[in-house]
Amino acid sequence: MNVTLPNVNLTPTMRCNLRCALCGVLVPQYEYRPHMTVQEFSQTLGALFAVVERVGRLQITGGEPLLHPELASMLADCFRYGDRFDELWFFSNCAVPFRQDVLEVLAAHQDQVMVHCSDYGVRPEVSARNLRLLEEAGIRHKYLKYYGEDQYCDGWVDNGDFVPHHRPRAENEAVFAACSHVCRGGSWYIRHGQMHWCGRSIRGTELGKVPLRQEDYLDLLDPGTSVEEKRRQLETLMAVRSIAACDYCGGLYGTEDTAERRPAGEQLEC
Repeated sequence: MNVTLPNVNLTPTMRCNLRCALCGVLVPQYEYRPHMTVQEFSQTLGALFAVVERVGRLQITGGEPLLHPELASMLADCFRYGDRFDELWFFSNCAVPFRQDVLEVLAAHQDQVMVHCSDYGVRPEVSARNLRLLEEAGIRHKYLKYYGEDQYCDGWVDNGDFVPHHRPRAENEAVFAACSHVCRGGSWYIRHGQMHWCGRSIRGTELGKVPLRQEDYLDLLDPGTSVEEKRRQLETLMAVRSIAACDYCGGLYGTEDTAERRPAGEQLEC
């Protein structure tokens, strides 16, 4: 019984140097912004690839990953499993300088790396320097402009705060079915050993804003559950028709070509 997932997200840190009003996981609105330890990161990778045979894209996101002081070590750890995923996608807000140690790891595995540079126009000199360093190192990258006119994908989606909508089950199932994360086969997020369908689910439950239901996540680090049982649990989770977080979502995410869009990257005042 082999399980393959198209996208799995690891978040070395939930800390960020920006305060974006429409942050998808509401980082600036809450004080709980944990770092992953190197040990936890390594344990998570091992547990993931014990259960999952293959991942299409292993995605490093946040927060802002470049704020983690031991990021290079974590990235190097990912490539111990380089034969188990197709690509590593690295997401940055273009407002934190790339460190040399991080660039060296990415460059050493450049055939499997894609860096997504989401530029919010906050620190243009840092953005320009980062793009130049990526170019010089031969690291594939994609530039996403999220300020001013002609924003990438016409901006962001506002899914609101973690407020329950008390929808009937059928409506939440419709929200789940139309969600872009679900349409892509899941945008699976892992933190503290918990594996959730989306970042909003894992963020909402860790903040205590969304109920943590056993049927909505897989505990990859549960020592009392065998690998085979975890695989069965994951297959059951992959077949659900909605999760608790759906009722705490505005339901506007939709697919990329139909979702309602708003200007991205607008900064909240301190």
